[in-house]
Amino acid sequence: MTEHKLFFPVKEVTYKELFDWADPGQRYKTSSVSVPPKNSLLHQNSRTGSLVDCNKMKIALFRHGEQVFAVNEKCPHAGGPLHLGDIEEMPEGGLCVRCPWHSWRFDLTTGKVTMPRGRDLSTAVYPVRVDQDGRISIGFDKFADSYFTAEDDF
Repeated sequence: MTEHKLFFPVKEVTYKELFDWADPGQRYKTSSVSVPPKNSLLHQNSRTGSLVDCNKMKIALFRHGEQVFAVNEKCPHAGGPLHLGDIEEMPEGGLCVRCPWHSWRFDLTTGKVTMPRGRDLSTAVYPVRVDQDGRISIGFDKFADSYFTAEDDF
């Protein structure tokens, strides 16, 4: 139900800049790996998701064909960087992200763990809107709590 969400714009990346996991030309292309600058949030044009700051939260964005998925950046198992995980098609249908640290897999639609089986963990998933110009917005239930604290500099 996205009509009661607060949608925040993503400033770091547009739809066309996201790596498309459904495109075999991109998915199986080999490329050299480079270390991004220390303060860089994105791994654009590489075979990963994109890490963005939205609503004062770190969010991993993934594109698969026409769909864009947004999940919490940290794996709930051990805190691994989910934006660096691979997207996999599940045998029963649907897509999951595989954490690069311990290979735990999370359904990109529900956030529930799919591997290892029998675990009761999930990651937060967020609705995504893409406008006709490719600008992305992510939906949240509320403003981040840190908006209402004195933690940030003025």
